Amino acid sequence: MTSFFDKAKEMASDLADKAAPLRDKATEVANDLAEKAEPLREKAAPYLEQAGEAINKGADVAAAKMDELTGGKFSEGVRAVGDKVTDLFNNDKK
Repeated sequence: MTSFFDKAKEMASDLADKAAPLRDKATEVANDLAEKAEPLREKAAPYLEQAGEAINKGADVAAAKMDELTGGKFSEGVRAVGDKVTDLFNNDKK
């Protein structure tokens, strides 16, 4: 008599065998798309750099204005948010 676990193991093996061609096709398609996307990524890099610089500058200006409007009452919080924004947009440069 076959145990429940032996039956489950057999079914899992059969399913893995059936899924292998789909996994291989998905890998092939993903690699093809990654290859096609590479030139676009390279083309976008300078624009992303400029956007990051503009966002950092905007965050600094906004933080300074918030400090001015609140009389520096929330300086620590404003600075923390500004640092988070800067970190988000400079994450890929680390």
